[in-house]
Amino acid sequence: MSNSGVNAYFNSHFIKTYNTMTIEELKMIPIKDILSHMGIEPVMSRGGGEQLMYNSPLRPDRNASFSVNTRKNIWMDFGTNRGGTVIDLVVALKGDCTFSEAVSWLEEQVGGLDIGTFEGGIGRHLENQASKQPDKTFLNNVRVEELTNPSLLRYLESRGIPADIGQRYCKEAHYTVRDREYFSIAFMNILGGMELRSKYFKGCHGVKAVSIDRVVKSQRTPTCCVFEGFMDFLSYRVLEESGDCELVPRRPCDCIILNSTSITLKAIPFIDVYRCAYIFLDNDHAGSKSTAALERNFAGRVHDMSNKFMPFNDLNDYLMQSGSW
Repeated sequence: MSNSGVNAYFNSHFIKTYNTMTIEELKMIPIKDILSHMGIEPVMSRGGGEQLMYNSPLRPDRNASFSVNTRKNIWMDFGTNRGGTVIDLVVALKGDCTFSEAVSWLEEQVGGLDIGTFEGGIGRHLENQASKQPDKTFLNNVRVEELTNPSLLRYLESRGIPADIGQRYCKEAHYTVRDREYFSIAFMNILGGMELRSKYFKGCHGVKAVSIDRVVKSQRTPTCCVFEGFMDFLSYRVLEESGDCELVPRRPCDCIILNSTSITLKAIPFIDVYRCAYIFLDNDHAGSKSTAALERNFAGRVHDMSNKFMPFNDLNDYLMQSGSW
């Protein structure tokens, strides 16, 4: 099967769960590919490309003191004496997130990577999976309908999102995994993929892409707001309806939801058509890097709003603690 065929198969059937990719398989994902996926490229190479040197993505660094051993697939930041596997790197990049959060983030990124470039066993593993009948660990029998499930609505309400706002912007997805039926909140993107959430599950299905919500469907507003995930976008809508003047711009704004900071650069053409953008990304390393990337691309047109909901990590945390709901 061709690389494009593998990617299409994987994006169509992959569901984020510990049972689809083992921890050892995740550790085989090349660190250099993850860094490149995030727009971080080596400054120099040594040993015929076996050792790649970077300006550290974890701190200010002009000396290229961050090393990746491509043969062993491990990294070392000589300025902080931290190092380890690709999972350890994600923990560090995400602001010392939990192990499970790092695993979930890594699995989410795999669908956006060029699987054909993988030099280790993970590429062969996925090609083997693609050459077989669909595995029962993949997402099957997908059905999307209006959001009405009481347990999903209660979950949204526990996150500070009233049912009417959730139902306005979200759907309800039903699917099977290993012949067992499940359901989640579904948030659709512009390419037909969806983010999936419930109290017990966080995943995605289909192609990873941005979601766009326009004030008027047939035309753009002069400005837009950019969010990392749909829970932050829903939180913004709650704050908007509550009359929050600190975080909500006075003028109506279209909204762009990245659904992952890993595709920030792919979102640039969608943001570029607006005169200015209010950026509501997380107060962590990944959010700061993405905000900085947008500021470089849109000099003078970007307003970083993350400081307005500090010390909270994201807009949903702010909403839940502020009592605006």
